[in-house]
Amino acid sequence: MSLLKVSNLSHSFGENILLNGISFDLFDGEKMGLVGLNGSGKSTLLKILMGEYIQDDGGIDWRPKASIGYLDQYRGIDAGLSIRQYLQGAFAALYALEARYNEINLILETTPDMKRIEQAAALQDQLLNSGFYELDSHIDRVAAGLGVSSLGMDTEVAKLSGGQRAKVILAKLLLESPDVLIMDEPTNFLDKSHIEWLTQFLREFKGAFIVVSHHFDFKSSQSTAAISC
Repeated sequence: MSLLKVSNLSHSFGENILLNGISFDLFDGEKMGLVGLNGSGKSTLLKILMGEYIQDDGGIDWRPKASIGYLDQYRGIDAGLSIRQYLQGAFAALYALEARYNEINLILETTPDMKRIEQAAALQDQLLNSGFYELDSHIDRVAAGLGVSSLGMDTEVAKLSGGQRAKVILAKLLLESPDVLIMDEPTNFLDKSHIEWLTQFLREFKGAFIVVSHHFDFKSSQSTAAISC
C-alpha cells in the first residue's frame, strides 16, 4: 500500500489551469521531486496535499496513521521559547516521560512504594530504549548541520529573522523524522555547506519525501522520481 495516492488531480485559479489530471503514488522510502516553471503549480500541489487548498477535482488518499512533516516557514511558534526548547519539542512525548519519571523518583525519596518503584523502572527502560539520553547530542548535530547552533541555542525564536526562523523550523522537522516529508524550497536561507549537509541527511533518511527546490544539484541528487507541473 502506498503512503500517498493522488488520482486525476486538477486545480485552477480563475481561467489559469495549474494542475490537470495529475496522478501518482508515493511509496515508503521514495524520494520525489516536483519540477516545472515558476508559477506552474508546484507549491499549490503541496498545499493541496496538506489540505491548505481544496482541489477542483480528483482524489488524495493518505495511508491511515502515516506521520507527515510539512515545511511551513510561516507556522506559529509559542512566544518565549528558546531555539533549544523549540527543537526539543520534536520529542515532546519523551520529555513528558522523563518528567513523569522524575516526579515518581521525587515521591520515592520520602515515600518508598513497590508499585512506584516498578513504574519508575518501566519508565527508565522506555527512556533508555528510545535513545532519550542521546537526544541532546542528536539535536546539537542537526542544529550545527543547518547552521542553527551559531545563532545561539538559548536565543528566543521570536527574536530571529525570517531566514533564521526558517532554518530552525526545518531543523525541528528533520528531528521529528516523520514517515514522509513535504518540503517547499528547503534550501532557502542555507549556504553551500548547509545544503551539502542537508543533502547527505536526506540521502540517509529512511522515510519518503516530496520536495520542490530551485537548487538543481540538490534536487537531482535526492530524487528517485519526478512529477512535472
